[in-house]
Amino acid sequence: MDNLINSSLLFSLVSLVFYFLHGIFKVKKTSSLFVVSLFLSWLFSLLYFVLYSFKNARLPLSNQYESVLLLSQAAFAGGFYFYFGKGKNIQNLLPSAVSGAILLSLLNLLDSSARPLMPALRSNWLFFHVFTAMISYAFFFLAAIKGFLDLLSKKENENSYELPLVKSGFAMLTLAIITGAVWAENAWNRYWSWDPKETWSLITWLYYGCVLHLNKKYFTRKMFYVSLIIGIFVVIFTYFGVNYLLSGLHSYA
Repeated sequence: MDNLINSSLLFSLVSLVFYFLHGIFKVKKTSSLFVVSLFLSWLFSLLYFVLYSFKNARLPLSNQYESVLLLSQAAFAGGFYFYFGKGKNIQNLLPSAVSGAILLSLLNLLDSSARPLMPALRSNWLFFHVFTAMISYAFFFLAAIKGFLDLLSKKENENSYELPLVKSGFAMLTLAIITGAVWAENAWNRYWSWDPKETWSLITWLYYGCVLHLNKKYFTRKMFYVSLIIGIFVVIFTYFGVNYLLSGLHSYA
């Protein structure tokens, strides 16, 4: 099964090569090869996701490795959704290729062994909470990468989709916090305990809420893109940093 992830990573890297060849030589065929290569990358990783789920008789939602695997699927799906929804502009698919390559590389560094679920994780709320959280993180990752690329571009991109990504990510993070609170009440008889993960999820939520509010009246295009780049560091600490640097109820993640 590990060969599937390695194949997925290979196709993701190959897709980036085709993208940059297209940018240098402007050969139309390379743009098609970019899309096909990235789709094959998604296909191999999706197949691995399905086989991993069947092998362990559950969806991969319980630890860092499994959440990164789910996050990669959300990043691929989000990228292709906006690619087809925004006139098949390959620039809109590049953030998915970059995030896919990063996340698939990260999978090779994490422990892939599946362990029995802890009692606190044996809940129907696990799926809803983790699923919405990973989708929100994927959207924020894609928005940050797209914002960085558009910040480097001197031309106004009419097909830019950072704002819809941030709005969708904010909505999904809201659902993740709500479902997490309900789950916490069922498991520990309290909705909120100021656990480090809860606290930083709230900080992330407040940050992107401010970004959306300020963008309406006060942000220039460049200021908005910079805010997305800063925001992804908040997300990274919430997702990775808290797990490794701070102990709490979410330490198993």
